Amino acid sequence: MKECLMCKAPLRNEIRLSEIIRATPLINDPICQGCSNDFLDLADIPTCLGCGRKQTEGMSQPCRDCSRWQQSYPFNFSNCALYEYNQQMKDFMKQYKFNGDYYLRKVFSGQIHRQLKKCPDVIVPIPVGTDTMLTRGFNQVTGLLELVNYSNILKVKAKRKAVRQSEKNRRQRIELIQPFELIQSQKYLIENQSILLVDDVYTTGTTIRHAASLLYHAGATSVRGLTLAR
Repeated sequence: MKECLMCKAPLRNEIRLSEIIRATPLINDPICQGCSNDFLDLADIPTCLGCGRKQTEGMSQPCRDCSRWQQSYPFNFSNCALYEYNQQMKDFMKQYKFNGDYYLRKVFSGQIHRQLKKCPDVIVPIPVGTDTMLTRGFNQVTGLLELVNYSNILKVKAKRKAVRQSEKNRRQRIELIQPFELIQSQKYLIENQSILLVDDVYTTGTTIRHAASLLYHAGATSVRGLTLAR
């Protein structure tokens, strides 16, 4: 019997009535219902139209952070997040991203594939640096996209980071200088194209907007974002 990838409890995958009626392929969930319920799905919850943050009482639309970004980066950009960055998501990211449990990509890779399989945009993952690849051994974003056709168009400029992005405070993140550059042999994929940038977590929005700015300057007609969490 298979185990939940999160809590290791035995999995009992049941056939859904909708799958019987429509004769659709069976969806074998990689995590148990209890762990799944602990992730807060943002699909049916009001969110900021600019960044995907869960809307709270009194929050403006777009939120104040996005209004400030519109002044600093006057181009069209919006991000959709699939889940809230709650404690369950933090635990997942710690295990997957920082402890290097690559098999945990399967918790969300199937869902992301189903969501993006009909996406007409050029799908571009946010890259990681050489030092991260050496220590972690994988890009956590492309891991989530393992079943999706994507294009590696960006790369990280610096070979070694003095401070990891996750260790920076909010001000340090916002003041981040352009960390990316284009892979010259892939520039032809950008001009006059709509781009979907994919990242794992939207924190301040600095990283994904740097990438969007670079793609716009390279001739993209539109750039939007998709992140696993916000």
